[in-house]
Parts: sequence; structure tokens; C-alpha cells
Amino acid sequence: MTLTYTPKRIIITIISACLVAFIVYYSAIRKNSQPAKNPKDIVTVALDSKITSGDPRIIGSDANSQYIENIRFLPLISFDEQGQILYILVNEIKTLSNKSWNIYLKKGIKFSNGKEITAYDVEATYNQIITPQGNFPPSPRKAAFTNVTAFKATSDYQIHIELDSPDVSFLNNLIVGILPKEAALNAAPNEVDNKGYESGPFILKSTSSSEWVLEKNDHYNLSDKPKIKEVVFKIITDSGTRYAALIRGDIDIAQNAIDPDKITLIENTKKDVFNVLSAPKLSTTYLAFNFKDPIFSNLKVRQAIAYGIDRKSILQFRMQGQGILANSMFPPTNFFYDSSIPEIPYNPQRAKTLLKETSIQDPLAFPIKVSNSNKSIVEVAKAIAANLKDVGFAPTVEMLENSVFAEQVKKGIAKVWISPWVGFKDPDHLRFVFATNMIPPAGGNRGAYSNPQVDELLQEGKEEISNQKRKVIYDQAQNLLAGELPYIYLWHSLNVAVVSKNIEGFRLYADGRYWSLVNVTKK
Repeated sequence: MTLTYTPKRIIITIISACLVAFIVYYSAIRKNSQPAKNPKDIVTVALDSKITSGDPRIIGSDANSQYIENIRFLPLISFDEQGQILYILVNEIKTLSNKSWNIYLKKGIKFSNGKEITAYDVEATYNQIITPQGNFPPSPRKAAFTNVTAFKATSDYQIHIELDSPDVSFLNNLIVGILPKEAALNAAPNEVDNKGYESGPFILKSTSSSEWVLEKNDHYNLSDKPKIKEVVFKIITDSGTRYAALIRGDIDIAQNAIDPDKITLIENTKKDVFNVLSAPKLSTTYLAFNFKDPIFSNLKVRQAIAYGIDRKSILQFRMQGQGILANSMFPPTNFFYDSSIPEIPYNPQRAKTLLKETSIQDPLAFPIKVSNSNKSIVEVAKAIAANLKDVGFAPTVEMLENSVFAEQVKKGIAKVWISPWVGFKDPDHLRFVFATNMIPPAGGNRGAYSNPQVDELLQEGKEEISNQKRKVIYDQAQNLLAGELPYIYLWHSLNVAVVSKNIEGFRLYADGRYWSLVNVTKK
């Protein structure tokens, strides 16, 4: 029988073929839109910047390095989800005076080479930071221990610490991961990997420029062993690439690594695939000035910039409301927060008037420097630059690779920059950030701000035992800082994590640490 194909039949055939092709294509798209499943015993975590060091003796303010340290090397103390002190290697602390303690260790906790951790390991680790031996370089952590006169093991499980002056917050500094004595004293910087020196729930398996792979520590005996075999920390500095990797299923957990607008998109379109967790974070985003520059050491210039920034609109539209406006380093939930500090309102006319009073004739051109690893901070910088152009400044935004950014800030090359302070637990942190004797390389006063009255108050607060009296002291310090504006505080951030629904047991910690990976399971 001969079939006759009329034009109508040909059209129907073409339409049917197209429909079948569309169904096949749509099914493939649907399939590919669901995150691919990584192996059940491996969890992959996205990081937005590289890990600068894995050596507890020399880790500085790099948050990612601190987070990895925390799950590889056990410290004397740590902090829970709310930021309260937890004893880790410590069994008991006896306070002898307001500047001396005896610390007693738990027995039987082991390094990954099977050797027990003793007080002599603790002594060696801290003393290599406090008073480096041989050619070991100065540690960024030394600033926390400048007042130590004795840090000595008096037996296998007892350490005696003495300070030259009272320091009520000193115990908060005992967060350094402990190395074996021989490694602490003799290993070169960053030569402590894959040698059996780790004691945490995970140990390093391998590293590359794009990822750090940690595996379960079979010798870990502080608590239950991890339920997963490996954690892969993928370093993806481009925010768009991080988001694509998450949606593709290459990432299981992205904590503070996804841009706010993409978080909103995930909440609206991917609820069946991801959970979005949020909680208060020990983090304050700020704009800082270099006081060695004669222009930015001028108070009226700093005031003009402060009045020229529309913080509320930027927080609402660029940060999708993920934070609360800041007037000091302390969030309102902190006992030491001073609610009497006045908010600096957005007042462009006041900004223009103040700028005129400086006698600067031409629009003041300067770069606002930011790390390129955090797209939201880049967008914030662009919004601030646009605000400031409206009131007579001529800023640009300069994006730098994270390590270059950190180096330029530390060395005083940056004149104006935007960054967050993370992990702010005790008001003594103000001393590290603003005291004259903490100008780098001694500490974190990277803007070289100096005020003898502030120095005196911060030292007094460090030595005062009574929290009520400390509150009065730090209120005064906060008000002085608010008036002089070494920082323009922008907002206190939230911890926000996007977590695959295949993951159970992940929790947010106020300082951003990844300790809950110990309890994570994967479907």
C-alpha cells in the first residue's frame, strides 16, 4: 500500500516530532536542574577565599584558615553556637588571682600519630608564639600574649600562666591549636601537615590551590568520631562560579559564600532542594581609614563620608536586609553595647557642607579597596562610591585578590577599605583594633589610629574584673570612637548557609566555625 503524505499530515508529523524532542529536552533539563549527588561519605563545602595557612602558630586574621584549624588541631578552649566558652583540652581552670591561673588538662586525648597530648606540648606551642625560638618568624597571634610572663608546664597535665597585669578576657585567647612539642619548636612555618600532628576530628589528606581535603581522624577520641569520611573544602573565589557549583550539585554546604540576591532566589525557587539557615553572626562590616594619610586623618573628611553613605538603603537593597545597622563594633545583643551612641543619618547636604569646610577644591579622588572574593562587599563598595559622588567625592572601587587586599591593608598601602571583623567576642578586641601599641606588625590597628585617652580606657577595661565597671569603661571608649570615626560601622551581618537537603546535622556557630561537621550525615 502506498502512503500519500498530504501537507496537513506532514505538518502534524513535524509538530509531533518537535513535541517529542521538547519532552526529551525538558526531562533532561529537569534532571540536570537537580543537584547531582556526591558520595554519601563525602561532604563538599564552598569557601570564598583561599586558606593562607594550616599552621596554628602563624594563622592570623584569615577566617577560613581559623575555621580549618579548629577542626584539625584541638585548642585548650573553644566556643559554642552562642559564643560561650567550651573546655576542649581543658578539664579545669583554677583562678589564682586576676592575672594568674592553673590549667588542668584532660587525660588520654591523642594526636593522630597516637601520642597523648600533654602540658609540655601546650607549653611549647604557646611559647613559640610568645617568644619564637631560632629563625621562627613573629606570629600574628603574638599580640594576644604580650602580657604573658610565664606559660609553663608544671606536670604532664598542669600548666601555670602568669601575666604582668590583670586581663579579665585573657582566657578567650587560648584558642590556638596544639602541636606536639617537637613540631612546635622545630618545624618550619607551614611544615606541620601530614605528619601525625593533628588531634581534631579531621586531619589533612591533601591540598591544592583549589581545594583542601580533610579525612576522618581515626585517633580522635574527645567525643564521637565524625560520621562522614571526608570533607572537601572547595576554594571558589568567583561568586558566580560558586553559585553555579551549588546549583549544579557540586557543593553540599555554602556558608556565608552565596550573594544575598542569590539567597533570595534560592528561597523562592529551590526550596525543594536546599535549606537556607540564618542566625546572628559575630561579624561587623565597616569602612576604615588610614590615619597616616593627611586627608583621611582630617575628621571633617571622615564625617562627610559618614553622612554621605545611605546605609539603610544599601543594607536593604544590596544586602537583601541580611543584617542590622551598626553604630559600634558591638551588636545590640552584646552586654557591652551602648545604646546611647547616636546613629549617623544619611544627610547628603550635611556631607557637602563638611566637605566644603575642609577647603578641598577638586572632587577628592581615592580608591575604596575591597577583596574580590566577596561579591556582596564589592556591590556595597560600588553603592557607597555612587553615594559619595553625589556629595562631591570622586571614589573608585578597586577589587583585589584576597591575599593582596590583606597585605595592602596591613602594610598601610590602602587608604580606605571595606571589610568585616569576624569573631568579636570580648570588648578587649577593641584594644587589638584601635590601641596605639597595636599598629602593625604588633596587632590589628591597620588604620594607625591613635588617641591616648582611648588607649588608657582600653587598657583599663582589659584589667578590670567587674563586668559592670567594664561596661562603664567601654561605653566611654565607644563614644570616643564614634566621635572620631576611625571606622564607619555599616552593619552587623548574619550567618547564612545554603545546605543541600541531603545534609543533616549542620548547625551555625556565631563565629562561623565548622565544628558541626563532626555530627553531619548525608543521605
